[in-house]
Amino acid sequence: MLVYVNDTSVRIFAGATALDALRRYCADKKISVPRVELCDAWGNVIAPDSPMADGRRIYTSPSC
Repeated sequence: MLVYVNDTSVRIFAGATALDALRRYCADKKISVPRVELCDAWGNVIAPDSPMADGRRIYTSPSC
């Protein structure tokens, strides 16, 4: 499925969590996974184990 992390498209597996999406985003950018809060598209803090759905947008704390 296709989701967005910091407005960058990321392809992840069905059943993936927000943390899985962040890990894929970081792997694609070749950076280490930061310890940050994650937010949804409305600026609400979400849990790392929050389920992802196709088209969902999440952001790392500086972008929230």
